[in-house]
Amino acid sequence: MKAYLTDPNVPGGIRAQSVAEPVAESQQALLQVSHFSLNRGELMFAQAGAAHRPIGWDIAGTVLHSPSGGPPVGSRVVAFSRASQGWAEQVAIPLADLALIPEGVSPSQAASLPVAALTALYSLERGRCLLGSRVLVTGATGGVGSFAVSLAGLMGCEVVAQVRRPDQVEGMRALGAHQVVVDEDGEKVAEAGPYRLIVDGLGNRLTSRAIHALSADGIAVIYGATDRQQLELQPGFLLGTGTGRVEGFNLYRQSEIESVTRGLQRLLKLVAQGRLQVPLEQEVDWDQAPQLAQDLLDRKFAGKAVVKV
Repeated sequence: MKAYLTDPNVPGGIRAQSVAEPVAESQQALLQVSHFSLNRGELMFAQAGAAHRPIGWDIAGTVLHSPSGGPPVGSRVVAFSRASQGWAEQVAIPLADLALIPEGVSPSQAASLPVAALTALYSLERGRCLLGSRVLVTGATGGVGSFAVSLAGLMGCEVVAQVRRPDQVEGMRALGAHQVVVDEDGEKVAEAGPYRLIVDGLGNRLTSRAIHALSADGIAVIYGATDRQQLELQPGFLLGTGTGRVEGFNLYRQSEIESVTRGLQRLLKLVAQGRLQVPLEQEVDWDQAPQLAQDLLDRKFAGKAVVKV
């Protein structure tokens, strides 16, 4: 079968190759993949390491084989490939890492959800008493950020979205942001505080300044560090807040607390009801995946990108 494997020496860091078909184990379903979505994290992984490694977290497709208690053959499903093997024609997925796609949700929409939307959802749920509280989402135009803005609004938060360019403001307002701050160094973000919760995927100087704008019981959840800068934190600030804290987020660890299936079911229901927007910006055919991957790395578009297999 065909699959994309990593190759740091080519554009996008991925190359199509022929690989052996997967064999499902006892508690796994075998899926025919129809769509997969791209994440910056996995593409950075592809560019940084050795060649010929499998890749791919987010997939949607149909069930070819299912064990007892699993979804019926032919069912439409969305899945998180924690083994990172999803960018292929077929993949074997544990039952705990997939969910049925309901009517009214396209496979492209579903494939956009696992990593980005689950990260946004669980990061927000690290907060306490968020109804009416001020929440900052940094890197708001990215996949996680876009979902976090929408979900925070559904949770009744006062949402502040940080973007880099003025032309990104209206898009954030359309997703439900109450205030959009155009800022790259964190000065304006700090002035817009205090925040009960910060959902951050930058891990840079802006993050450092935002953290120091937390309320006394505020929480900063850091799920990424795209700019590779050193985070600066004044211990005296946290000592002064008493209960303020900074936490790291890892989806693999979080999925051990709440199953991927349940999290995806919650998100899919919101999409089916028309309450959660999927920021799908690009959808291309299989052969265009390497260029799409490079465009995402080069920040030529925001939101989610999907490949049709």
